[in-house]
Amino acid sequence: MAVSDRMRMLIAALMLACGLFASMAPADAHPSPSSQVFLTVGASTIAAEVTLPVDELKLAFPGPLLDASGRWAMASDRQVAAYLAAHIRPVAPDGRAWTVSVARVRWELERRPADIVADVVLRPPPGAPPGTLDLTIDAIGHQVPNHATLVALRDGTPGAQPRLLGSLYYGHRVVRIHDVAPSPWAGFGGLFALGMHHIAHGTDHLLFLLTLLLPAALRADGGRWAGFAGTRQLVRSLLTVVTAFTLGHSLTLALGATGLVVAPARPVEVAIALSILVSAAHAWGPIFPRREGWIAGGFGLVHGLAFASALRDLHLEGTRLAAGILAFNLGVEAVQAMLVLLAAPLLVLLARTDYFARVRQATAVVAAAMALAWIGVRAAGMAIPGFA
Repeated sequence: MAVSDRMRMLIAALMLACGLFASMAPADAHPSPSSQVFLTVGASTIAAEVTLPVDELKLAFPGPLLDASGRWAMASDRQVAAYLAAHIRPVAPDGRAWTVSVARVRWELERRPADIVADVVLRPPPGAPPGTLDLTIDAIGHQVPNHATLVALRDGTPGAQPRLLGSLYYGHRVVRIHDVAPSPWAGFGGLFALGMHHIAHGTDHLLFLLTLLLPAALRADGGRWAGFAGTRQLVRSLLTVVTAFTLGHSLTLALGATGLVVAPARPVEVAIALSILVSAAHAWGPIFPRREGWIAGGFGLVHGLAFASALRDLHLEGTRLAAGILAFNLGVEAVQAMLVLLAAPLLVLLARTDYFARVRQATAVVAAAMALAWIGVRAAGMAIPGFA
């Protein structure tokens, strides 16, 4: 092997090491002067997040980029976007060029060293595979020969580390990307865990379900809750409420995650708090005895819209979106099932005691108080740490 070849391999190894360090470093610091490109493959496009260090870019940009203080941009977003689009060149295996469009440019000048971050959409020509291409990015490298650009793949799973695909440096200006379209089931476990985390930390969702289940073991008599209605009645009530709630939130989760139904966040959050207030009133005294399933299903539609916002932010597409909805929903159901399995024996034991009425009423009062507080906070658009 020639000395120059060995040096080139050494440089490449160092660049890859820098890339791995960059992917693990805290987000408030750019650990090296290299550029970074994170790719997310969709059903028909590739989304690229391109991070360029300003100190390096100003050596290549055709005109002043910042003022003398380094705090104010002198180039417009449109100029930067046009420049980047001209220096990002994806090519299909048959030699046809992809379409490059820069959706957004962000100046992160408060960071040291400062960065410019661009959201770029790469679209293949008709008939070309979306996960196979040759990618050239020389926004800085065409003027700064020793500049490196690291290219990594994100699979769209929250918390997953990007996978390094390669690096661009002097003498190696093209990254060959082959068949990187992720499997529809990639990240299934991560999305399942996200669903579990979302409802486990969603006190309002769990409080609605738990409060609605409080009188499940009781029978209604003359406008009040009477004694224990039997284990069979309890099991029937639990299955009815949980199934109806599942059907309701699953429907709007799917519609919301696909973007077919998008509701403003504030009214949805207020409606969720209202659902707790209604279930608390019913736990105090029967408002809709043996019709809890309809209430669970109706308010489940609202809760599903809140679930969908967490999934929609991942920007999944096609079969990956379908698999993601399934995984997320199964995570939600797993926590619900654990709640029911814990609550059912306690409800049977408590319903047979003389003091269950006081426990039920006290719980209903606490739930109603929390619901009223949530309604006020959310309707006013206030953000109180630990109480949102």
